[in-house]
Amino acid sequence: FLTDPKLAVEVFFGPCSPYQFRLVGPGKWPGARHAILTQWDRTLKPTKTRAAGTPQKPCLLCRWARLLILPALFIAVFFAL
Repeated sequence: FLTDPKLAVEVFFGPCSPYQFRLVGPGKWPGARHAILTQWDRTLKPTKTRAAGTPQKPCLLCRWARLLILPALFIAVFFAL
């Protein structure tokens, strides 16, 4: 695995995984290189279960209500103290 720079960097600086023991020796597995190079993809895939849709635009009335109510609320709190 030291002749493959990309694999060597992943083995030395990436997370430790059982696939590293299958790179050389009596239990050598040809798919170990691919498994090591794609382990982050397999780790992060379950966290991306669905794509988020586009956010809906808030209604115009809600925007105006916030624009008028929030300053009035701050002024009321300021004068109450």
